[in-house]
Amino acid sequence: MILGLELAFVIAPLVVTATEYHRKAYNKLKLIASPKANDEELEDFLADLHDEISLLLHTLRCLISDLTTLTETQRERLLSLDREQWKKDDVSIALHTRLGGDAEIAFTDILQRLLKSLNEVVSERSFRFIRSDISSSPNLFKKLEGFREDMMNGATIHDLRSRFQFTTKEGLRTKNLRRIAKCNKKLERFVHGNPAGIIEGAKKNSLRKAQPPTNRSRRMSLDAHKRIARNWSCTCPSPHEARLGLLKCLMNSETADSAIKIDLLVSMTNADDAKEIWLGSRIRMILEDWEDPISEQRVGEGASSQSIVRFMDEKDVVEHKAGSKVPHRYIDTEPFCTLIKEAHKHNHNLELVFDGEKLWQARSSGSHVIPKPVTGIPLRNLLGDSQSRLSLKQRRALAVVLSHAILHYCESPWVSDNWNKEHVNFFATSKGPDLMRPYLATQFEQVLSAVPKDTSDLYSHPSPALLSLGILLLELYLSKPIESLWDAEDMENGMESVNTNWITAEKQLDLLGDDLYEGYRDAIQACLRVDYVGVEDNLTLEDEGFRKLIYDRVVRPLEDELENGFHVTPEDLGVL
Repeated sequence: MILGLELAFVIAPLVVTATEYHRKAYNKLKLIASPKANDEELEDFLADLHDEISLLLHTLRCLISDLTTLTETQRERLLSLDREQWKKDDVSIALHTRLGGDAEIAFTDILQRLLKSLNEVVSERSFRFIRSDISSSPNLFKKLEGFREDMMNGATIHDLRSRFQFTTKEGLRTKNLRRIAKCNKKLERFVHGNPAGIIEGAKKNSLRKAQPPTNRSRRMSLDAHKRIARNWSCTCPSPHEARLGLLKCLMNSETADSAIKIDLLVSMTNADDAKEIWLGSRIRMILEDWEDPISEQRVGEGASSQSIVRFMDEKDVVEHKAGSKVPHRYIDTEPFCTLIKEAHKHNHNLELVFDGEKLWQARSSGSHVIPKPVTGIPLRNLLGDSQSRLSLKQRRALAVVLSHAILHYCESPWVSDNWNKEHVNFFATSKGPDLMRPYLATQFEQVLSAVPKDTSDLYSHPSPALLSLGILLLELYLSKPIESLWDAEDMENGMESVNTNWITAEKQLDLLGDDLYEGYRDAIQACLRVDYVGVEDNLTLEDEGFRKLIYDRVVRPLEDELENGFHVTPEDLGVL
């Protein structure tokens, strides 16, 4: 059965009569009025919502009436909300026959999005009918029991209508009413027209390859960082800097647990002219008989398998499997500095192999030397009136890459939790800055123990890394650094506080209003306001469930914005 269809039949009549009721009484009761709203706007909202939900109800009734494989009695029982009839298998078969497999999936997705938008315009003071994930059928129908029991005890829809009140936020009403209308048109095409275009869109989304990293893949990259850090110390007078390539952080979900690519740029001083240059290194982790250390610990002392993580190219894998025991040069305590100089001497990349315990140098696959007259080009320099200002397409692409980066590297030794535009770097080519290939500052030096949190942390954002992403997304949209938007009221005694950027970002997001596309707005809002998880939930990127939630709430809308606006997918960016 189409999930949400029965819910729509229960809720739609109530919303229709509730809007009629409030249209007559809103002047006295002021159920949705805000001080700045005027009567015409309120009345228009109620009228439009009434019309859209009436249209939804008509479309769904036509769908049920068109189920020719059911008897007339069965169809009447469905329309009268006979719960037992809705549970029968022949209803699911009839809907599948009427719509077809692909169309049924798309129809369900559109209906669920419509109901979520409808839920957004219902006030917190009302009975919220979709508080939890709409895809959770048992929880969803449990929330209807209150209405069902009231109806069975003699209450009518007209008796229950006053329990529905609507949000006081005009922007929220307008946005979700527009979404409801858009979904309504698509549902109507399914029932009365040709839904081929909608089906193709649903297929495209289902084929998307980029997915959030699993716990396993994150632990693989953490192990790699620890091993590299052991060889980072050297006797050079100047410390070496490192930049992590971000185009490799979007991985195919089919290989996320078997292969990870990492591009790493490392600075060194040219012995001939004392100029700093950047030398590239390519790391490929191949999962081969690798077991999760945590899972392995649970097995107990009887476990015989050993954790192995490999960084290598495909040709190295073939060579290894062909029977060569040691195809690479073993590295023990040799500093990275020495390895980098040797690779640079031959104008080649540094290729590394890590098997979980030992470090190897693999055969180099090509050169990658970048002159470095200055310490990179931070993103800050590309905001505002810079001559190298990012285009809209570049900003949208960078937003997708940065949003994936947080899932893979934040809350780990790779990246600071308080990362910002200063940490995002680009490097110059003969044609200027390579703006489609961002790097993120990282370090391998030993980090001091974290300072104990003080009481001010109780009033700060629950996920600093996520907040940093939200601020970066806003800065990319405005092409302005967040500091240029500070007001006196955003600071404490004229000084930046722990929440200054957060407060400023919230204000700017509200000021943008309808000037910001929905998907991009939703992504920023999900970063700034983490109100879609419970207070008891684990708000850490180490939690796979939280990463999946961030992917759905932040990353996917940004991917959709890029694809809808420029027909560019993550695959097109060369990141998979």
